[in-house]
Amino acid sequence: MTRTGPVAVLEPMTADMQSFVRKICPGLDMRFPRSGHPDDFADIVVDAPYIVTRGLRFPASVLEQARAVRLIHQWGTGTDGIPLVEARARGITVARSPGVNAPTVADMTIGLMLATLRRIPQVHASMRTGQWEMKDLWQRTFDLSSATVGLIGLGAIGQQVAARLQGFGCEIVYTKPSGPVAGSSLRFADMDALLAQCDVISLHLPLTADTHHLLGPDCLALMKPGSVLINTSRGALVDETALVAALESAHLAGAGLDVFEKEPVAADNPLLALDSVVTLPHVSGLTRDNLVRMVSHWAANITAFDQGQPIDPACLVR
Repeated sequence: MTRTGPVAVLEPMTADMQSFVRKICPGLDMRFPRSGHPDDFADIVVDAPYIVTRGLRFPASVLEQARAVRLIHQWGTGTDGIPLVEARARGITVARSPGVNAPTVADMTIGLMLATLRRIPQVHASMRTGQWEMKDLWQRTFDLSSATVGLIGLGAIGQQVAARLQGFGCEIVYTKPSGPVAGSSLRFADMDALLAQCDVISLHLPLTADTHHLLGPDCLALMKPGSVLINTSRGALVDETALVAALESAHLAGAGLDVFEKEPVAADNPLLALDSVVTLPHVSGLTRDNLVRMVSHWAANITAFDQGQPIDPACLVR
């Protein structure tokens, strides 16, 4: 297979993971940074025509070293970590992999709902200390199958979450900025109504200027008392200070979070200390199966671009 120019993958990986990724796409000359710090990106982007970025943000200053770059590809869907304005000004094409990781993230979203409602990590940790009975557990745990679940956003991941929830027999309500989805069998509601009536709220929106801190003090106060919040999208969709206050006051019964406003999350982030919160380090899309799907997708786009072939317009960021 003809090898492309160097591909700078802005995602630190173990040697085993690097080897696995290289085996998925042997036609790509991939380079990996020593760490996730932008200072370590300079050496690998300097003559690379292609950059791939996953969960790490990279500042516009990185592009000053990347003088040969022609295409930046998001490993996933959300492009909030890419300096889009500067990339466009330099004529750099930006692409992404819409919907490719949706099944994997949807699975984890359901897992977080169950873990939060049933307090699975807390019970597991308690049993590991030798405690068998938790006599008050029944007061703090709830069924997913009897819940009304609100989906804020109904894109590829939201739709897959809805399909899984239907298997639990949940009542599903959704809202999205563009309004009701034509032909959908799910119930549409405006934001305020959805927040007030749902037992579980799950976020499925990109992070933009309009959605930053979408769930602030006012919206969190509108949520049904005793409800839980699930976020596998972007941490900055939620005002974390307001969320801590809502949890500490017991207005919300819990939260399941895979994402945080600042990542890696600081050790003193109060959300990590709350017993009602299940936390994950942004791993909803991290499975072996999804790794193969995602790498294969962006590698195919890079190869096509390198050979002068068009990339699917649905993958291009306008």
